[in-house]
Amino acid sequence: MAGLRCRIANTLEVSNETDDDVKAEDEERQKDDDDQEEDSRKPASTVRKPTISMKGVLQRLLRVSLGCLASVACGMLYAAYLSAFHERRFWFSTRQELEREITFQGGSGLYYYYYKHMLAAPSFQRGFYELMTDDRTLAGQTINAVERLSLYPEMITSYIYRITGSQDLVEPIYFYMGAVFGLQAVYATALFVCSWLMSGTWVAGVLAVAWCVISRSDATRVDQAVPLRENWALPYYSCQVAALTGFLCNNISSTVEMLCYLTMSTTTFSFLLVWEHSHHLLFIQAFCLFLLDSFDLVPPRKMSDIHKVYVSSLLLAFFFHFHNTALLGSPLLSLLIGSMLARYLQQKMKKGPLVARVMKLFLHFHLVFAAGITFNYLVKKVLPGSESEFILKFLEVKFGLNTTTDFVTNLLLCQESLRSPSQDLFLRLTQASVLPFYLLVLTVCLLSTLETIYRRLSGQVTQSNPKLEDVHVGERPEVVYHVFHTFLFGGLTMLFDGVKYVWTPYVCMFTAFGVCSPDLWMTVFRWMKVKSIHPVMLSLILSTAVPTIIGLSLWREYCPRVLAELSELQEFSDLDAAEMISWIRTRVPTAAVFAGSPQLLGAVKLGSGLVVTSLPHHSDMDLLRRSEDVSALSACSPIRCVNLDLVSVQTYQVYSMRSAEEIYKILTSHKTNYVIIEESLCNELSLNKGCRIKDLLDISNGHRRMSAEAADRVAAVTSSRPSTPLQTSWFEFLLDGALLEKHLQKSNADPTPVQLIVQFLEQASKPSVNEQNQVQPPADNRRNRTLKLLALKVAAHMKWDLDVLEKGSLSIPVLNMLLNELLCVSKVPPGVKHVDLDLSTLPPTTAMAVLIYNRWAIRTIVLSSFPEKQAKPGPHQMNMLNVVQQEKEMTDNILSVLKEQASDSISVLTGALQLKKDFYVHTMRTLDLLAADGAAANGETESSTAGLRISANELHCQVHYDLGAISFQQGCRDQPAFEKARDHFRQTKELLKKLDSAVHVHLDEKRLAGYWNACQALTGDCDSCDSQTTRYDQINMMISAGSYQAVVDAFIKDNVSRSLPKHFRCSVLREFLHKAQQGEAGLDEVCHKLCVCNAVRDALEGEVLGVRFLQLLLKPSKRLVGFILEVCTQALAKERSSETSRRNMATFVRTLCESLEDVSLVFVVSSHKLFTELLKEEERTLLVEQMRKRSATVNLSAKPLPSFYDIPVSASVSVGQLEQQLILSLEPRRIRQILNELHGIADRPFWRVNSKWEVPPDYINVILAIKDNLTKDLVYILMAKGLHCISVKDFLHARQLFSACLELVTEFSPRLRQVMLNEMLLLELRAHETVAAKGSKERPPPDLISRVRGYLEMRIHDLPLRQVVGEECVAFMLNWRENDYLTLQVPSSAVISNPYIKLGQLLASTCKELPGPKESRRTAKELWDVVVQICSVSIQHKRSNDGRVGLIKHRESSLGILLRSKFITFVTKIREPLVLTTLISLFVRLHCTVRDDIVNEVTAEHLSIWPSSLPNIQAVDVEAVAVTVKELVTYALTLNPNNQSWLITQADIYFVTNQYSAALNFYVQAGAVASDFFSKAVPPDIYTDQVLKRMIKCCSMMNCHTQVAVLCQFLREVDYMTAFKALQEQSSHDAMDSFYDYIWDVTILEYLTHIHHKRGEAEKRQIAIKAIGQTELNTSNPEEVLQLAAQKRKKRFFQAMAKLYF
Repeated sequence: MAGLRCRIANTLEVSNETDDDVKAEDEERQKDDDDQEEDSRKPASTVRKPTISMKGVLQRLLRVSLGCLASVACGMLYAAYLSAFHERRFWFSTRQELEREITFQGGSGLYYYYYKHMLAAPSFQRGFYELMTDDRTLAGQTINAVERLSLYPEMITSYIYRITGSQDLVEPIYFYMGAVFGLQAVYATALFVCSWLMSGTWVAGVLAVAWCVISRSDATRVDQAVPLRENWALPYYSCQVAALTGFLCNNISSTVEMLCYLTMSTTTFSFLLVWEHSHHLLFIQAFCLFLLDSFDLVPPRKMSDIHKVYVSSLLLAFFFHFHNTALLGSPLLSLLIGSMLARYLQQKMKKGPLVARVMKLFLHFHLVFAAGITFNYLVKKVLPGSESEFILKFLEVKFGLNTTTDFVTNLLLCQESLRSPSQDLFLRLTQASVLPFYLLVLTVCLLSTLETIYRRLSGQVTQSNPKLEDVHVGERPEVVYHVFHTFLFGGLTMLFDGVKYVWTPYVCMFTAFGVCSPDLWMTVFRWMKVKSIHPVMLSLILSTAVPTIIGLSLWREYCPRVLAELSELQEFSDLDAAEMISWIRTRVPTAAVFAGSPQLLGAVKLGSGLVVTSLPHHSDMDLLRRSEDVSALSACSPIRCVNLDLVSVQTYQVYSMRSAEEIYKILTSHKTNYVIIEESLCNELSLNKGCRIKDLLDISNGHRRMSAEAADRVAAVTSSRPSTPLQTSWFEFLLDGALLEKHLQKSNADPTPVQLIVQFLEQASKPSVNEQNQVQPPADNRRNRTLKLLALKVAAHMKWDLDVLEKGSLSIPVLNMLLNELLCVSKVPPGVKHVDLDLSTLPPTTAMAVLIYNRWAIRTIVLSSFPEKQAKPGPHQMNMLNVVQQEKEMTDNILSVLKEQASDSISVLTGALQLKKDFYVHTMRTLDLLAADGAAANGETESSTAGLRISANELHCQVHYDLGAISFQQGCRDQPAFEKARDHFRQTKELLKKLDSAVHVHLDEKRLAGYWNACQALTGDCDSCDSQTTRYDQINMMISAGSYQAVVDAFIKDNVSRSLPKHFRCSVLREFLHKAQQGEAGLDEVCHKLCVCNAVRDALEGEVLGVRFLQLLLKPSKRLVGFILEVCTQALAKERSSETSRRNMATFVRTLCESLEDVSLVFVVSSHKLFTELLKEEERTLLVEQMRKRSATVNLSAKPLPSFYDIPVSASVSVGQLEQQLILSLEPRRIRQILNELHGIADRPFWRVNSKWEVPPDYINVILAIKDNLTKDLVYILMAKGLHCISVKDFLHARQLFSACLELVTEFSPRLRQVMLNEMLLLELRAHETVAAKGSKERPPPDLISRVRGYLEMRIHDLPLRQVVGEECVAFMLNWRENDYLTLQVPSSAVISNPYIKLGQLLASTCKELPGPKESRRTAKELWDVVVQICSVSIQHKRSNDGRVGLIKHRESSLGILLRSKFITFVTKIREPLVLTTLISLFVRLHCTVRDDIVNEVTAEHLSIWPSSLPNIQAVDVEAVAVTVKELVTYALTLNPNNQSWLITQADIYFVTNQYSAALNFYVQAGAVASDFFSKAVPPDIYTDQVLKRMIKCCSMMNCHTQVAVLCQFLREVDYMTAFKALQEQSSHDAMDSFYDYIWDVTILEYLTHIHHKRGEAEKRQIAIKAIGQTELNTSNPEEVLQLAAQKRKKRFFQAMAKLYF
């Protein structure tokens, strides 16, 4: 056994103890024992110590060295584990300073504030003085913060940080946390040493630390709140316990004893110094030692030394804590005084027989406690202010001996740490195997201790150096001490849950000692009297084997869990607190005082440093009373600050039933300026009955006691407290089915219906965690189904009004989830495109669900195209950015899918317009019926026609409007779409007039009118004779007719009526300017006149004049000035022109005079009647004087006319105009010119002008790193505009923009030059692929292929590369069959770094070897594995600080080289048939494997090269595979709709999804393609027996039984059984007898004749007889004739089928 034992002499070092030391110990024993005991103990005292060889010394030194290394290593690993867990929990290193500080929970951040304060002070002495006289913490008080809050840890840490010069090496917060985690390493090391000392082996220490790691949640709180006092203090306590353990050991050397004594003294003082509760723990320890001394289990000399340590440490702590009277009145000092006094009075207590000693023992206990209580009473009288009275009252209430209405007492009783622990604590300890072994070890040690106590009291003598076989574990004082220690702390843990953080580590240590100690096993074997095996040998074996087995089992079970904890990135988010503190820092005066809950005030103090009214310090009664006062107020709203100086208290919702005036007085007595209001406190739902803040306050104030539920409802009626209705929680609706409908009927329901939808869906999509801590997808259980149904019922209550849902803050992901759930509930076939559904055959509610979803899809596309107002940049918050970024990514993904499916949605809605029947939409009742009748197929339930009726006109009106909106949006790229939009809007207007009352139609009529006017203008469809023609229409007709002067006249007239909006007038002017720029002649003068009209309109309304008008005044003419004056005159010609208009016009005339530099033109203005009528005499005189002063000899025309950018106009107007031009311009030179002017006006970034300007994230940092702001803006805008042009396939402008950008960046940045070359390569690729997609077969130029190869081989390490460029390059090479290059010449580094190259190489290799299946299996297997990983399932979840989980957790797997969505995008860029065939074959095989349905398998080419099984089939997303294979085949058929193999595969897909009509369509289409529309026989490899049988089943499922009989003839062996069974069916949906001409099998025709005769159907029987009587079907005919007859009928039958199903 490698180890160390206290009881064996000379273990730590070779003893050199002298004979004098032995004699001194014998003399001390002589004083305490009688003569008989003395005689019996003399031989033991004179035993010579055995001589130890040098070899033994070296072995012991080696064992001690290894043990010390192991202890230090375990301590460091424990600290590293806690640090790593803290990092994963809070993402600490990635957060900003404020967010890091907020992670200090439970108010513990207050301590860190003082650490920062000490570092910010000019010197350590100055900081210490400021803390001693702190008047910036508590309002109206100057406190000694060092004494009040025990701030010595922060002071010492800040001092070390200063003197070590760590300012340049580590941030203060990391130094602080490093100190705390370093102490945790000391903590674990001390536990290790303690277990090692008692067991004799350091294996026990390793086991103890391992158990502490496993029981982390019950052993420490350092991962929750780093600065807590206990995290500083308990490491010192553990060191003190370890030193005490060594000190209590028998027969240790004097040197080791002195070392333990000094360590115990130092750590005891340190423990008292850093934690205000330390003396309570030391009292428990002292009581344990008191029991040891009373039972004569420890030498009196050692007890005297320990008493000296306690007393000296208490006195020193008393002075260092500035004469803290709590230490003098502590139970520890009282116990010490009583014990020392009793020992002095009972010096011979340990002598005499058993009965006498028991009596003396009882007397001893009485003396100790009587003296201690007396001393404590005297101290309270002399030094008032002790907290003992409150503690006694608290304990009385805790144990049920008394009741109280005191708020502070009840509040403390409601704290989790002061309540009894739950069963989960013992369950966790049992699962970790700690508790069972602890109880066993404790039982053995306790029984052995009782045995030892009895022997001591009986006067029996024990050996000082017993052999192992004679050992009793209860005779060792250090073991007995730990028995009492863990037993007492265990009892306290049963009462107070918070004590478990002290008890659990020592349980782990004590249990590890027990299982590793030979002494304990030997004690058990002595009791059992084992004789078959030598007890010593057996105890040594078990003390080694048992901990080994325990260690291996813990390693196997808990090591993966611990590693999983460290790898799981959790998320902590407290955005409300961060935003509040940011607001306080920027908006609140530094002298303000804040009130609120103590925990939140601790965070406010840390983040802002402002004065607060209370602190999170439960050991200070004054602070608790202040908290009671301040907690008397809170409003039911999210966290926000309320200024008491500005807002009336009457608006608050108060907790207590006191009047608002009383509360206001309380707050103002604390000089409060701001109150922090927390929704969590106002709407508190406490699990502990009667523990809500407002309930405790009501009890404390003496108001009538009421239940927690009744308090919120009765208070509004029976008390003076204003009504604060408790927000109904989501789970209440789950428990009470009738509550939802009642809640929705309220006028101001809280939560609102939209909030309920979010809550229901959020809870229903929350993932679960299994026993292995693995995240599982949301379970499909009754709870989740009910929650989804509740969300649908809320939407049904809102009548599925998409306007309300979209404007009610429901995000796109939430709406997508809601409507997909509606499709699921309505039994819409999964995996089926809506465009393939026949709405006329679907139940009404199912069809309506499809229409609602597709309406939402196109509405979302339209809304996403509108410009969004850019949010103002706020403070940088990492977690907020992450949330916003994830939400944006999710929204973008959904939008991309909706845009891809936009044509399908339009087709579905267009098809709905052909339906003339009424529809029904789900109501709350129909949804209940659906839930009750869940087994019904395809929505065929009573609820299908029991919903809310929607008339056909109403539905068509709404659909026309939505289709008009999407067509209008598409008109930007497709001009004829405007005509479609016009037609839809016309239908909408006509149908809207017919509707008397609308249920489902919710139109914005103003927007409809705007759409209609815009469509008329854009299509030129304006009827001047129409009585409903508006002013917009009239002007548009004038423009279309070329009556430009009429437009000018209309503008002049409108200056009087002012009926046309200014934005419309400006748009007309821009249209004319655009036409003028396009070269249309004669428009310059019209533009000038319209600009003048708009300027006069602006002047009349007091607006700032536009830039264009001021530009005109730079080169005026007499004709122009005359026109200006004419327009002004006509604008004021109306008699009722207001005085404001005349004043504004006067200002305009004066501005006109000042702006004209030609004096002659100025005199033209001054001679006009307006000049006289509008201007006052003084103004006219001043202007005339200014004109005279101008020099008439200056030749103004000789001066160069200033450019547009030299106009001295208002900066704000100029910037706005220029920004508008910047957005519209696509000319690089013009863009640069505009940016030059903008930077001359305002120095700010202009690349943010348009939120739609986006460059790839890979390039953001490179572009924003450009130092010159103008260059930065120019590069960003040119690239963003070029990318936009590529997206709309405007490759000409894209080339111009990219070329200009390339020329610009070449001058200063090689990296950006290469970036632009890559983007230009992408441009050329897409341009070439666009041409190829239109049918061009021309191969790309060699230069382009060479550039693609160069990109794939390029290796520039610091160059940002977009994967989309690699994606396009690989797709390009595959499309043009560059398989040899991809297979053999691509560098391996490129294959590793770029997933698209890897995928392309595998596809090229597989296609290259495809003609030989055996050779291609190896590469096919690699491609198979890659695709399987892409289609695997991955679950991701995030939690915020309140435990809530985001909505969508089931995500695409991150295990594959690509996400599935990106893989599909890549596939849609491939046009090569062989590659597409390979991919289709792969996915078909994967689809068949995961579905495991042999009967309904999909077929494709080359299936034999793929594996036939999967090792982990559960990991594959079956739905994703099904959707992917269908999307892949559909895309392939858009490229080549005549590929027979693809058509058969598509038909099989529809067949296995029970879409029989669509399946039969593609089966027939495949045959038609293979046989030139059935002009020749269909090849047998196309219409195999399997295909024919599936066609038969399709016809059968559609009740086309005659077609079934005909098809049965096509099989190699005619299936008479199926044919006869089909012909027996009477409800056939096909034209039965019309297919008799296609039957050539005489047996079937004879059966037809018989069946019609049997039914009495004479007419049909004659048709069958006629068919059978044809000469070519005579069985006597030659075989060739019969075959020709069969082939003829086959062709005709398939042609008839094609007409039916095409």
